[in-house]
Amino acid sequence: MRDTRYMIAEQAQRIIQGGTPTADSEVRLDELVIFVDQAFGQLVFNSFFQNRQDGINWIDGTFVYTFFVDVNSDTTRKYRYANIPSTYVSLPLGMGIVQVSDTQSEGESYIPVNPNFNALTDGLLVNNLGGRKAYFVENTNLYLMNLKTGFCPEKIMIKLAGGIQNEDELDPNVDLPLNMQKDIVAMTVQLYMEQRKNPHDVLNDNNKD
Repeated sequence: MRDTRYMIAEQAQRIIQGGTPTADSEVRLDELVIFVDQAFGQLVFNSFFQNRQDGINWIDGTFVYTFFVDVNSDTTRKYRYANIPSTYVSLPLGMGIVQVSDTQSEGESYIPVNPNFNALTDGLLVNNLGGRKAYFVENTNLYLMNLKTGFCPEKIMIKLAGGIQNEDELDPNVDLPLNMQKDIVAMTVQLYMEQRKNPHDVLNDNNKD
């Protein structure tokens, strides 16, 4: 059985509590899930840079999550766009977004470009990108470029590094190699305990008496 965010949080909760937690436990599971996400993101980040030191310049497929996302129309800006379905790990050159393509054309990936690409290349041959489709990211939206006239996909496929915060799936599998599973639990416990060590401000700063 594969781990999920809540299963990892429950393991951390038992370690912090020193046993099976009770109903009135002060260590809240929903709070620990936040630390699970942060620990998972750090593991993905560390794995990527460890691979680069070993001469491997791609992301371990274990950490890649695939989504099929509806394409919407921005009539004001005259762009087609899709909502990025989850947070993801920030990596150099935007590699946290591993791939964007049409759902049945993975071999014809959209090319990532700078949000200012159109303004910088307007009127130049490079603006056409050799006929390739492209995208740029603004906050939580992914805007599509160079779509053929009269063609717009209903859905696109987006692959994200560490994309486990998908709103449509409340508790997705968190797939980790066996040698990393204890690491994410330990990091979750560590993050929680570090927060507990921070002093709690009990004074009312608005009280002028």
